[in-house]
Amino acid sequence: MRLGVLADLHWSASPGVSAHWHAPYDFDGLAARCAATVDALVAHGCDLLVVAGDLTHEGDQASCTAALDCVLSVSPIPVAVVEGNHDVPLDHALVPRRTDVRDGWRRAEAVADEHLVALGAVGLGRDGGWARDRGPGPAPGHCLATVVVSHFPLVPHAERLADAGLPWPGELADRDLLLGQLAATCTPTVVISGHVHVRDATRHGSVLQVYVPALVERPHEAAVVDVDPFGGVVRCTRIGSGDAVARRGAEPWLLAPADEQWAFAGRSWIRDEVGAARRPVLAEA
Repeated sequence: MRLGVLADLHWSASPGVSAHWHAPYDFDGLAARCAATVDALVAHGCDLLVVAGDLTHEGDQASCTAALDCVLSVSPIPVAVVEGNHDVPLDHALVPRRTDVRDGWRRAEAVADEHLVALGAVGLGRDGGWARDRGPGPAPGHCLATVVVSHFPLVPHAERLADAGLPWPGELADRDLLLGQLAATCTPTVVISGHVHVRDATRHGSVLQVYVPALVERPHEAAVVDVDPFGGVVRCTRIGSGDAVARRGAEPWLLAPADEQWAFAGRSWIRDEVGAARRPVLAEA
């Protein structure tokens, strides 16, 4: 299964707004960049598109409508969206479009199921924790892997960011509880997140955490995530505007190479040589 991933659009309908995290936000170029990035992800053969939170910058209905209209009008493949901390403080942004969001998830879950992958989401509550009514449920017995979309990362990352001299924007209030539940299944699990605005990937036992940079700030990247549930392999390829990808080290928040691969072995994830051939797990069994 191939996913196209966007994160942290921070769409703003307010004129003259400015903001900065690792780099200045380019609000003016966001609409064209978002449409071009969706086109590029579709051209890469993605089966579905996921938006890993902070669709909006201020949590307002006008920004939410503009962002969703842009993504949904361009994408011919199912779109699954989770809310981020910028989307929920006033609980206004995604609620008026809840039908569109739920329909996108239903279509995306059906596509994932055809590939024997369970697709789940981590919704956010007003208290900064995991919304219990919008969380990943148990994977169906026929699924060989689980993919979870969460705006907040679930694998601890604060120390790694501190070592790189990068700011830490906070975390899900009950992250440890949810991470423990996912890791306890021993099922190959991939968590896709934004929030920290970095390019990286880390692991915690059976949970592989993929971090996607913000589309609103340079290098304006998205990610193509290939999940092979039969071979136990995940490959993450970063793409930028016009397919121009920033080199690792060119910016201090690009902590991982633009193309990396992980393999599931011994109930945990290990870095693998990109393009390495793997024997199908089911064939070995």
